[in-house]
Amino acid sequence: MYCFSSLTEFAALREFIKAELILIFGKDALGLFIALNEGVNNAIFHGNKEDCSKKVYLTMEELPNEIRIVIRDEGQGFINQDKPKTTSRFAEHGRGFQLIQHYVDSYELNGRGNKLTLIKKL
Repeated sequence: MYCFSSLTEFAALREFIKAELILIFGKDALGLFIALNEGVNNAIFHGNKEDCSKKVYLTMEELPNEIRIVIRDEGQGFINQDKPKTTSRFAEHGRGFQLIQHYVDSYELNGRGNKLTLIKKL
């Protein structure tokens, strides 16, 4: 399990996490890493509101047929209200779950909305 409070702290772990994913998926790891990175950014910026007294927890579990990545923050949670997504490929905000959905086989948000599980089949 990894634990961090800020993007700076996560940056120190990024290459190690990417290397772990490459060991499992080879060149296909980049897409999963993009989804993971987007989930972490959402947890830091939207979940914890960049409050460094709150933590983000990241776990990766390799199962026989899939890898599960769980990202949990200590924020109030997020409710996906199916609001319109941006259609611009160049928008910097509003595309997070579109990116995640593109690179994983499935994802789940807990009822509170502060825990995201990414599932990628092996």
